[in-house]
Amino acid sequence: MKKEELINYCQNDKRICPNPTEWMKIGEILKIKVGGHPCTPLILNGWVFSSDLEKRNRLIYQIEYASNDPEIYEELKDYILSLSDEQWHKE
Repeated sequence: MKKEELINYCQNDKRICPNPTEWMKIGEILKIKVGGHPCTPLILNGWVFSSDLEKRNRLIYQIEYASNDPEIYEELKDYILSLSDEQWHKE
């Protein structure tokens, strides 16, 4: 699945982003070790103080970031596609 297709999947069916617990795993897949990184999942205070649009844009940015490394992208793609409907924050 190409990056554009994955982004479309993440926006279909009123999806915005994974719920915080699941989104934390995306940070691990991307190997983000410092706060303030532009790919840091918007969880905890980031969840409370960000809009749905900001959350969706952050997820798209994470996918684009991961697409620069085929191994990380495949892991991220597989993880996103494995999420159940209940594991998504939706409109």
